[in-house]
Amino acid sequence: MALKELAYRATQGTSFDPDKRGEMLLNDCEKELRHYTAQLPAELHEHFEKRYLELYANWLSAYSRCISSFITGPARFPVRRAEKLNGWERSAREKLDNWATRFVQRANKQARLTGWEEIARLQDKVEKLTAWQELMKAANKIIRSSKLAEVEKVDELVALGMSEKQAMMLLAEPQYAFLKRGFQPYQLTNNLAKIKDTQARLDRLTAIASTPDRTIELEGVTVELCNSEERIRLHFDGKPEPDMIAKLKRAAFRWSPRNMAWQRQLTNNALYETKRLLGVEQL
Repeated sequence: MALKELAYRATQGTSFDPDKRGEMLLNDCEKELRHYTAQLPAELHEHFEKRYLELYANWLSAYSRCISSFITGPARFPVRRAEKLNGWERSAREKLDNWATRFVQRANKQARLTGWEEIARLQDKVEKLTAWQELMKAANKIIRSSKLAEVEKVDELVALGMSEKQAMMLLAEPQYAFLKRGFQPYQLTNNLAKIKDTQARLDRLTAIASTPDRTIELEGVTVELCNSEERIRLHFDGKPEPDMIAKLKRAAFRWSPRNMAWQRQLTNNALYETKRLLGVEQL
């Protein structure tokens, strides 16, 4: 069944305006796809989009089975059946979100930025998240103003940088009574948590990258603490014995032909493992 038809059917049992909600679901799908593919190399876009749409369709199918007493009426409403159907819908949505997140993480694992490049990326992320936080707060202030007519609210939201369609979606009455028009409190809370987490990592990496690189000469091996690239490297005088190579691999060290060294990300655990491998107390 076409995704558009599934979206229109998805909220027939839970919304008074399923066609409008269907349009919103399709818009959400498009925005989510853009969000994820922006984090992926171009060669993976087609594969990701195909699988994402399959899982999105599965979720819509599960969503279409959900029912609400507000729509069907409270008389003889099958509460237990509704709870089971809601559970299936949540499970399908979690499967979709978890798959997409893991896919992006795996795709970017090998291409992870380090040092000052990662710091620049995190700084940009903090700025964008902060701007989004301020926009959500400003939008809610407009939406909940008692002094503005609805058409004036649309104009004010558009002036913030939103499209007219986005403004209308925010001004629409929410599906559930416990929700408010505009951005929900949990959206602001979650975004603020992302800002704090990203800023904490940014501060930590800045402190690391600002620390001068240094090398420690030990018997048979030179330890390089490359803070600027967030790497610890072990330069052996010759090829290590097989048992040492096995230990290095178990400790997450990998051979770098470019640097002619065994290296891994510079973390407190990496320092601990290095001291254990080399039998030293201090580095």
